[in-house]
Amino acid sequence: MPTRLITADTIDTAFARGERRIVARRGEAVVSPGAWTRAGELEVEIVLEGAPAVEASSSVGTPKATAPAAAKPPAGDKGSADRTVDKSGLVLVRGHSVRLGKFTGAGPAFNIGLTDLITSRDGAPMTAGIMSWAREDSFPWSLDYDEVDLVLEGILQITIDGRTLEGRAGDVFYIPKGSSIRFGTPSRTRVLYATYPADWSSPAPARPQK
Repeated sequence: MPTRLITADTIDTAFARGERRIVARRGEAVVSPGAWTRAGELEVEIVLEGAPAVEASSSVGTPKATAPAAAKPPAGDKGSADRTVDKSGLVLVRGHSVRLGKFTGAGPAFNIGLTDLITSRDGAPMTAGIMSWAREDSFPWSLDYDEVDLVLEGILQITIDGRTLEGRAGDVFYIPKGSSIRFGTPSRTRVLYATYPADWSSPAPARPQK
């Protein structure tokens, strides 16, 4: 039975102590998807030794055994994820495989992880992906598109017109086009976002009439 849970907060704590390598025994540790992502962002290595370990999954079911003995999530500019694309157009993205890239849209001073998972290249009229950041990287943003955010981990705070709404894991935000907000968190957060239109810098396609 696993006895140790390694989360994004575990990575942040280790990083603050100057540690760049976390070692745990397989079969005695569960590593959350957020931990893998944060480790990649901070270049902290997670090493699993011994018997097979399990990796936490957002889906209900039996935990999945991790493959590598030592894992350091790749951190390409755009991130990566394992995808299955059916000939019908159906797309499946494996949540445990998501590795966040570097989002520079808010400015070079912010350390924000982001990966688009579904885009117009899939024929979708919207874009969906995952974004993550810590308290010190909370940032202002103006939206030229509509956005829905599902909080996956941590606490998401959205401030608009001087008012702040706070969402926790499982909560959903809708942010209307034209909003000027601040994406914040008192600790850190991991969010699934969906934006419309997919290529929001281009004119939006007409929406169906009710």
